[in-house]
Amino acid sequence: MDDKLQAVQTGVQAVPQQGQFTQTGNDNMMVPNYGTVNITVQQMPQMMPYQMPTMPGCFYVPLSINREYYNLFVLGIEEFDKPYIKVPRDRALNQYMTKETMAAFDALTPEMIARIKTMPSLFMAENRQYGHPDDDQKVIYGFVSDIKIYDNDVKIYYCGYKNDILQSIINELQDELGIIGNRSYSELNRTHWSIKRADLIQELYEAQVQVPVFNMQSTT
Repeated sequence: MDDKLQAVQTGVQAVPQQGQFTQTGNDNMMVPNYGTVNITVQQMPQMMPYQMPTMPGCFYVPLSINREYYNLFVLGIEEFDKPYIKVPRDRALNQYMTKETMAAFDALTPEMIARIKTMPSLFMAENRQYGHPDDDQKVIYGFVSDIKIYDNDVKIYYCGYKNDILQSIINELQDELGIIGNRSYSELNRTHWSIKRADLIQELYEAQVQVPVFNMQSTT
């Protein structure tokens, strides 16, 4: 896998930072999980819900969301106080993945990076206790906005749109989310980046955790 990591830099696909979201039609209702909600973005001095306060100016969501897969980022000592994280290259997309998924994402080409940017993502620290998170450990839900590859690290730029998901819930959804390990020790105890074939949004919704679901249609 490491030999296939190419030094690729892509531009950040973004929509204007200021936006108002409107949904038209008769008998409108909020749909938090099933399918996709199409919305229109118009310039207004309003920020999108769940934007991370530690990432000023960050505003990225894909034009369409790929719900077949999701990204899982687990970090050790790094704080989530920047608009990016770093994952060691020898722990990026080469462990805790099925053979089929690893083959599907075997090289970080521009096309593959574009695909990764359409997938929902979880960003979290390692479980603080051996095999278990602390009661106050939280997980960030968001999207990868850009990827840069260096000799030793992969730099992941991201935007978080919900930062209050209890990490204990993710541990409880180990089977549903394809997390490898057991109740005593799992991949949530090891720094790495993996991709899972699971509908993250659906599984979170069934666990009573609602996250934003939308398609972006930009208008000028």
